[in-house]
Amino acid sequence: MAELRGCQFPESHLYHPASHLWFVPEGDDLFRVGVTEFGVAIAGEIILFTAKPPGVRLAAGRSFGLLEAGKTVFPVKTPFDAILVEAHEALERDGRPMNRDANGTWLVRLKATDGGIPGCLLGWPAAARAVEAEMHRYRFEHRDDFKPSLEDRPGGV
Repeated sequence: MAELRGCQFPESHLYHPASHLWFVPEGDDLFRVGVTEFGVAIAGEIILFTAKPPGVRLAAGRSFGLLEAGKTVFPVKTPFDAILVEAHEALERDGRPMNRDANGTWLVRLKATDGGIPGCLLGWPAAARAVEAEMHRYRFEHRDDFKPSLEDRPGGV
């Protein structure tokens, strides 16, 4: 398990640093997707996650759902062309498990439509520098000390 500024990053996950998402390959071009601890920290306390319906086709950069944190709603976007296979329905009633276990709480399962592992997903060693650059951009020194302000919140987690 890698740690960066108080945030845990499982080395078994793949990452898309710009969207603050982690991906776990599950075979047959299927990925379990969640938000990194860093993404949860900059969003603030997560209250709910509402996904689009299973079966929807998504182009890269399109939202597969919305995260609600306080009075702010963030679109969560796929970095690659995909089909939404399954949503974690319990998060529509209570998204707070993400605050306690971001690395273990998945949002959706996405199937990559181009096959294989998309090139935009990085293993931890390759993602570390980009994640650190994102942390610098948000003036994120350590998870224990960070308090998100409305100006600092991402436009899309």
